[in-house]
Amino acid sequence: MTFKSIISAILVAILGLFFMLSTQNADLNLVYATLCCSPYVILMTIFYFHFNYIRRKLNLLHEPDIFFELAYGFVFYLAFCVLLPVLLFVGSIGDAYEHKLYADLGDLIFEMFPIFLILSSFLAVFSSLIIGWAIKSYKTLVAVIIICVISIPITYSIALDTHQYNRAKQKAETIANNIKEGYYEWHGSMSNPTAYPVQLYKGYFIFPKGEKYEFTFSEGNTVNYEAQWGEDGGDTGKQTMSLPKALDITWYSFAEDIFYRVNSPIDYNKLQMLFSKPYADKRGARNFEENYDKIIIGFAPGGLMVIWADGTGRRRIEIGHFQAEKVTISTPVSNKGKLEYGNLFNLEWRKKVLTDTMIVPLKIQQLTKNKPIPYGYWDKLRTSYNWRPTFVISPEIKIHDADFSFYNAERFVFLDESLQNNVHEKRGIPENVYIKWYDKNGNRCAVDFEFNEEKTFKKFDTFFNLRKNTRAELEFNINQISKTATATLKNGKEQLVLLESEIIEYGKKY
Repeated sequence: MTFKSIISAILVAILGLFFMLSTQNADLNLVYATLCCSPYVILMTIFYFHFNYIRRKLNLLHEPDIFFELAYGFVFYLAFCVLLPVLLFVGSIGDAYEHKLYADLGDLIFEMFPIFLILSSFLAVFSSLIIGWAIKSYKTLVAVIIICVISIPITYSIALDTHQYNRAKQKAETIANNIKEGYYEWHGSMSNPTAYPVQLYKGYFIFPKGEKYEFTFSEGNTVNYEAQWGEDGGDTGKQTMSLPKALDITWYSFAEDIFYRVNSPIDYNKLQMLFSKPYADKRGARNFEENYDKIIIGFAPGGLMVIWADGTGRRRIEIGHFQAEKVTISTPVSNKGKLEYGNLFNLEWRKKVLTDTMIVPLKIQQLTKNKPIPYGYWDKLRTSYNWRPTFVISPEIKIHDADFSFYNAERFVFLDESLQNNVHEKRGIPENVYIKWYDKNGNRCAVDFEFNEEKTFKKFDTFFNLRKNTRAELEFNINQISKTATATLKNGKEQLVLLESEIIEYGKKY
């Protein structure tokens, strides 16, 4: 009986501690504290299994009552849990440093009390199970152990989902409260074309009440490595603050050896509208609410500056574009022959930025060598027309989503109702469209439209400008029988095929 009781007690202690951790958003500190306290919990459960005076008096040892054991166990374990900080307080009296940690005994017990309640509940449940049905029979004990072990992943899964739900709920509440106060959690990011690196000289966000906030990108005023136009690079660090109503930014273009400055209001109302309302997105088969949390500032040759609002999901919207003025900075350029990292006025740094293959890949350097800078190209990418996407599919096909990436660096995902119910509006020219769906047998399928830049821009120009169309539909027709899909511009009887692509069949397990 003694051996079986000890094994049962250790099992109860381990299960109780594990399940308690499963219900907490446990960090390393809590895990470490749990491991340190586990010997005490094991002693506590062993004492529970051997302290039978009350149960003998009530004739409950040979025929245990599950409800009595639950109540008795909970009170027993809670009393011993509360005793732990008292023992730590008394035991550390001789050590000034340790005693200081437990000096405020009342606050310590109050802070730990919710965890004590949870741990006592789990210990009481497992102890009552084993005392009630398992202590007299090894066969029953094995069955109880199996049940407990099976319940571990179930409890962990439920606890994990609860944590995620609570975190999401808490985040949503925090965002809502901040929005009421005019604050949003966001950061600024810099962007530039791969071949044409830039560096911030001075940057200021100007907030609605006129406050100026000076910012830098990354560790000081550094450059982007292997930058992509429209993609976020070095950032200002996420903070909860107002959205800017204006920007005052001066930057240096290495390829042009020119400083540019934009000091201008931006579309604050559009920013506020986007940042104030979450939008839907999908990961796998699950729906999520996402938020805008980045303001990307793009710097292109010729002094073009474009601003996008970027979200945590697959969403990026242009806020505005600006033409900078050339400015002269009086600080002289140093030519000491020694590299000073990040120093805009160090000649060796300027040379390094243009020749470093980590900043501008070698292939890009070779393609642009001795070629003029294509001024106006990034403004041309912003060309937009009045159109909307439509989808022609078989009735049995269930569309998952349609992910649009545009040449103007915007991104938008159509899903659920927005797949079929979207309106004509000014949109950029698509660079890539990736559509996912499930066929009638539940197999996952997709089609990936990679639009050629030169051909697609010409076709849009022909359809809208030469044919004098004011608006159109871009129809995506998915044919499961021929295993092909087409993208076609349409306006009444007029139509122009942009691209045909093969359907990808991933299968059920994808």
